[in-house]
Amino acid sequence: MKKIAIICISVILLILFIGACKPQEVKKPPDEVTVQLKWIHQAQFAGLYVAQDKGYYADENINIKLIEGGAGIDLTELLINGSADFTIISPEQLIVECSQGAPLKAITTTYRRSPVIFASMADSGIIHPADFIGKTVSLLGQTEGEIEFYAMMKKLGLDISKVKLIKYNPDYTEFLNGEADIMYLYIISGLIKVQQKGYKLNLIWPGDYGVKFYADSLVTTDSMISQNPDLVTRLLRATLKGWQDVIGDDESATEITLKYAKIKDKELQLAMMDAQAPLIHTGEDYIGWMKAEEWKAMYDTMLDQKLINAPMDYNKLYTMEFLSKIYEEKTE
Repeated sequence: MKKIAIICISVILLILFIGACKPQEVKKPPDEVTVQLKWIHQAQFAGLYVAQDKGYYADENINIKLIEGGAGIDLTELLINGSADFTIISPEQLIVECSQGAPLKAITTTYRRSPVIFASMADSGIIHPADFIGKTVSLLGQTEGEIEFYAMMKKLGLDISKVKLIKYNPDYTEFLNGEADIMYLYIISGLIKVQQKGYKLNLIWPGDYGVKFYADSLVTTDSMISQNPDLVTRLLRATLKGWQDVIGDDESATEITLKYAKIKDKELQLAMMDAQAPLIHTGEDYIGWMKAEEWKAMYDTMLDQKLINAPMDYNKLYTMEFLSKIYEEKTE
């Protein structure tokens, strides 16, 4: 028995010795990643806040920095000059920039339905685009709104010259005092703020008239995609997981968002969550999914409005490489 015990101890010591000699895996330091947001911190970017707060980026070995956007910030320039690794911009801006040679691509889109709407007072009788004729619209200076307005009116054969367009005012002054009959609004923000003031509104959606746009695309450079595809995959996987949690539990997502939000108004942020949910999770495909025909439709609209100087390959505006990989992993 003594001899057996000695042999057992020797074997154990040998195993421990071999284990000690085996090279230990050294964990790589986290990738430092900067994401430039399109606008101020608010529920519009809740998926990223949730992914950060719940450690989804950390799980992917990413240390993320979310930079607040605002008026006058050139989002694509920050991306191209290396100040940001990813940014969130409108597809309209991406199409214009790429048509001018910018080496950028969308890797996903947050809103699969555009939040652009046109609102009129409930008692105005303005309920269809045809009712815009002879009226005043607060719109100018808002690229997304202008593009969808012109596309909607043209698609319906309505004479735009018979509509008076005035500069958009973020305080909604002209609309609220009656100087403008119709106003461009974002359903996830401006609409909520006007409704909170007690106004009842009619809503006209360009999407109801065949004008379909994505909004808030997550964009990076061609060089990031070619040189560091693993980082792109990991960042997107964590971000999508964050958005899935937002859709699954908007109350919890609102509490997390309030840690970041510039406007610490829970009622407002929760209302934004509710308004954006059907734009993000449309019930078709997956959250963040993109379709070639949708990109073609957006590109064709921009080309028709002469916002692009020359035709280009619209397939170069986006890539499905990373979305496909991530969702294939989930179904295996």
